[in-house]
Amino acid sequence: MISISSYLALLTGAMIGASLRYLVSTFEYTIMGVPASTLIVNLLGSLIAGIFLNKFTGTSYFLIYIGVLGSFTTLSSFNIELFNLMNNQLYLKSFVFFFSNIFISFLFFVIGFYFFNKN
Repeated sequence: MISISSYLALLTGAMIGASLRYLVSTFEYTIMGVPASTLIVNLLGSLIAGIFLNKFTGTSYFLIYIGVLGSFTTLSSFNIELFNLMNNQLYLKSFVFFFSNIFISFLFFVIGFYFFNKN
């Protein structure tokens, strides 16, 4: 069970990360005409997650990784889990994890859009 201090750290981090995410989304960044705010937050968050991997534990982990990066990006947890699988030389599991998170998640998005948004 999560402690009260860890939970409060998570909530604080989530408010910070969500606020930063919103701030970045207010700028209309494009790269060759393609909206880039999601890419920017995912690249920044992934870089930060990689830099500080295994440097935070306990309450700090809940604040930084789950709170700030979890609400700032969509890829921080994905990258940490994929890295851990590959670092443990679980290459087939890494491929399945990567494929299912990217391709199958997108497929579910398309299914959700087309089947649940009928006009």
